[in-house]
Amino acid sequence: MPSGRLKPQNDVFLKFLAGDINTEKELFKSKCTAIIILMVKNILLTGSGGFVGKNLKEYFSKKYSLLCPRSFELDLRNYDSVKSYFEKNNVDFIIHCASTGGVRGCDDPVSCEVDNLNMLQNLLKLKRKDARIITFGSGAAYAKDRNLHKVKESQIGDVIPKDLYGKSKMESAKIALTREDMLCLNIFACYGKYEKESRFPSYAIMQNLKKEPVVINQNVIFDYLYIADLCRIVECFIKNQPKNKVINVTPENSISLFEIAQTVNKISGYKSPISFKACGMNFEYTGDNSLLLEEIPDFKFTSIEEGLSQLFYHCKNLLNAV
Repeated sequence: MPSGRLKPQNDVFLKFLAGDINTEKELFKSKCTAIIILMVKNILLTGSGGFVGKNLKEYFSKKYSLLCPRSFELDLRNYDSVKSYFEKNNVDFIIHCASTGGVRGCDDPVSCEVDNLNMLQNLLKLKRKDARIITFGSGAAYAKDRNLHKVKESQIGDVIPKDLYGKSKMESAKIALTREDMLCLNIFACYGKYEKESRFPSYAIMQNLKKEPVVINQNVIFDYLYIADLCRIVECFIKNQPKNKVINVTPENSISLFEIAQTVNKISGYKSPISFKACGMNFEYTGDNSLLLEEIPDFKFTSIEEGLSQLFYHCKNLLNAV
C-alpha cells in the first residue's frame, strides 16, 4: 500500500527562491522547523497497551526509540510523576493515546473529564518546549447524542457534549487550537488487529468464523478508518508539521454496520444470519476529512474490503491458534 506524503518542508531554500518565504526571519523559522523534524529520535508513547497505542508501538518500534511506560510506571494525572519522568528521560516527541472513559455501553468514570485534561496539561507543561505532541481526539467532541454527518473541525464547541469523555475531547481540541506544538487527530471509528473481539468489525468476523449469527443493536453509518492508515497518518505528521491543529482522521467512504457484516460474509464465503435488536437507523457518526486531505493530498486509504480481509485472516489465525 503506497504511503501518504506531505508536501516536503525541509527544502527551505527552494521555498525561499520560489517566493514562499519572504523574509530572513521566516527563512530562519523554516530552517529551525526542518531541523527539529529531522532531530526526532525518542518518542514517548502513552497508552501503549490500548488498541491504538499497541498498533502504533508495533509500527514505530523499528523507526524510532520508543518510551512506552505503563500507567503504574508513569501516572500522567500526577504532576510530580510526569515531572520526574521527563527529568530522567529525553523526549523529542509525544504521541498521547492514554485516556479514560469513552467505552461504549459503559458510563464514564466520574473523574473522566478531569483525569483526561490533567494528563494532557501535565504533558504540555512539563515537556521540552521544542517537543511536539500528537494527541487523539474523538467524534464524541462534537456531541454524539445527535446525527453527525461529515461534521467539520470548525463545528467543535457548537454543541456541548453531555458525556464527560466527549467534554474532555472537546476541551482538548480547543487547547490544540491555541498552541503551535500540539496536533489533535479526531478519530470517529477505527478498526484492525488488537481491537477487542466485542467491537465491530471483529465481532462480526468472529461470529462468522464460528458459524454463528451476527446480532446488531441498531444499524449505524460510521467512518471506519483502518488502523494501518492511522499509523501512516501519524508518521506523516511526525515528519511534517501541519498547518491545521485539529484534524478529523476519517476515510473517503462511510459504511454501515450492516454493510460491514455483509462484506465479512462475502470474504468468508459463509453467510452468517444478520439481525437487529432495534429497527431503523441510529445517529450517523461521520466526519469531514477535507483538512486531512489538504495536509496529505496524495494519501491512499486502505479500502474497507482490503482492511476487513486482513482483519478476517488475523482473527482466523487467532482462532486456529487456540
